[in-house]
Amino acid sequence: MNKLLFHINSLGKGGAERVIVNLTTEFLKLGIDVAIATEWTASDEYPMPEGARRIDVGLSQEEESLSRFKKLTLRTKKLKEAILKEKPDVVVSFTRNSNYRATMAAKGTKVPVVFSVRSDPATDYGSKAHKFLGNHLYKKTAGGVFQTQQALEYFDKKIGDKSTVILNPLNTKFLNLSKPAKRRKVITTAGRFNVAKDQITLVKAFERIMDKYPDYKLQLFGDRSEDNTFDILSDYVRKQGLQDRVLFMGNSNELEKIMIDAAVFVLSSKYEGMPNALMEAMAMGLPVVSTDCPCGGPDYLINDGENGFLVPVGDDEKMAEKISYLIDHPEEAEAMGDKAKAIADQARPEVIAKTWIDFIEKAIR
Repeated sequence: MNKLLFHINSLGKGGAERVIVNLTTEFLKLGIDVAIATEWTASDEYPMPEGARRIDVGLSQEEESLSRFKKLTLRTKKLKEAILKEKPDVVVSFTRNSNYRATMAAKGTKVPVVFSVRSDPATDYGSKAHKFLGNHLYKKTAGGVFQTQQALEYFDKKIGDKSTVILNPLNTKFLNLSKPAKRRKVITTAGRFNVAKDQITLVKAFERIMDKYPDYKLQLFGDRSEDNTFDILSDYVRKQGLQDRVLFMGNSNELEKIMIDAAVFVLSSKYEGMPNALMEAMAMGLPVVSTDCPCGGPDYLINDGENGFLVPVGDDEKMAEKISYLIDHPEEAEAMGDKAKAIADQARPEVIAKTWIDFIEKAIR
């Protein structure tokens, strides 16, 4: 494989986008020519890796006013034109709609497609229409990359037989970090404010224990998303009088510096693929608590009670109990954090990039 074209909606700061940027960085080091075809530019994006090219295959403002069918047709046409012009060895698409477009656009080009499912398919493909369309289109691809075995097994066996499971690559800045001399009295999380991340359950869990730990604060890192989760949550914090204890920290590109000495990291999601934020927290050696959300990402990463805790989705009482346990047992919490760091060896970016390359070359052979 000498030339690869990624396709995704944008490079906005989400998990799938972060994986593409990290993989691109590693592929470029190996001399692979990488272009990234996107539909639009998000308001806050990951920077393009130096040496990669970005191709705009989105619609103009005028074209956005067309009917839904015409827009779909035009998006597919523009992506096909990019494929024909670039002549990559393979198109690698991330996330549902981009996967659909890539598969349809590559038809007749003789360029194979490798698709990637980045979230819980029971949510993304839960309707009859999407389950049918996913199974129908993905059978036409060279193969797929999933984040968990459970996600892979959601689709028809013919798709699973030509697909694989690959961990997300960690950014190198989360590797080989020194252990903090002392932990701050902070409970923290990171992720976009949307309904799937369910940060309100974490806030409610913190409410249950805040009187017991009057010096502790809850720090929430992340951007607003397209839904109104941030507004709902900030209103709740204000009405409950929690402004001095629950802090909205915004987005940061230096979590490896800011978060590394927190007492506990919590992932409160209702569903996930393979959560980058949890992987990064574990690589930093943080004591972690995560919901045991569908699709198996956290369950794959955490051996409950050994390198972190798993709690039921939406259960603020159980979440509070495990956070409290880690605060009350600092030596055991540190031991769990030390064991959690083992994920760094499995998810080193050069290792994951090589795994991707090996799979792609086998799939398109």
